Amino acid sequence: MELPSFPPSFPPSLLTRRLALPLSATPLLRLGNQYSRDLRAERESEMSDSGGAPWWVVVTGASQGFGAAICTELAPLLPPGSRVLGLARSQQGLATTAAAVTKANPAITFSPVVMDLATAKAMDYEATLKDHLGTGQSTPPGQALLFHNAGSLGTVKYLREMDDATRLSTYFDLNISSVILLNAAFMRLISTLSGKVIVKVINVSSLCALEPFKSWGLYCTGKAGRDMLFKVLAVEDPGVRVLNYAPGPLDTGMQVHARTMTQDDDIRKTFTSMKEEGKLLSCQSSVKKLLQFLEKDEFKSGDHVDFFEV
Repeated sequence: MELPSFPPSFPPSLLTRRLALPLSATPLLRLGNQYSRDLRAERESEMSDSGGAPWWVVVTGASQGFGAAICTELAPLLPPGSRVLGLARSQQGLATTAAAVTKANPAITFSPVVMDLATAKAMDYEATLKDHLGTGQSTPPGQALLFHNAGSLGTVKYLREMDDATRLSTYFDLNISSVILLNAAFMRLISTLSGKVIVKVINVSSLCALEPFKSWGLYCTGKAGRDMLFKVLAVEDPGVRVLNYAPGPLDTGMQVHARTMTQDDDIRKTFTSMKEEGKLLSCQSSVKKLLQFLEKDEFKSGDHVDFFEV
């Protein structure tokens, strides 16, 4: 499942800033045809400098929502021979993403791998990366991108009612442990390659990483923890470009869950109002903005950047 970024009902200043700003007023630069033309021109210039070497791309939660949009929006911009590895639990969803990626760019390879990240081991990630991307003996890619998108909303009730240790463990296995294991396997693989490789690691974050949401204790904790993990990665490996990107309030299935299952009335009503007032974002529009931001490459590694602040 993709990781959404929902605005809170508190603090009021943040809520007002996000809800009062219609999509048409946000700096969505170069979307649509103009976005594609400009970004392709930049990509061609960059590829010219690097010889147009193929890229390696890994996307978790690639079967739907934001993860699927990353795959399909990035596909036409990739050099021929690039390899995209999509991880998710849904075989059907991955098949849909694979078809869309192939249609967008027949010159690249999309590998759909069904995997439950909550139970996968380090050896599973290592084997999957080597099988579908390459090994230390492989020709190194021009760039290697890892999008940590998969995750879950978890139990959306007050902390005083949390009493299921097994459910808590499962939540953090998926939302924290799997991220650490996959990231470590990815970095180890990259370290075995010869030659210079531009490495970018993107954590799909949320405003919840910064602000408390009532009855969303698990989600806020998971998001805050992931943000800090990648801040640490940025200082441990200064040669890696690391970004925590909050994609904005996305119109996804997880948003439906938030509107119907959130225990806190204020939070739940906020989500309902956003849907009714057309203030949710499409995954495609947020991904396009993310790709543009990555292309500019002007951020400080490890920073948390919100859709509305780019």
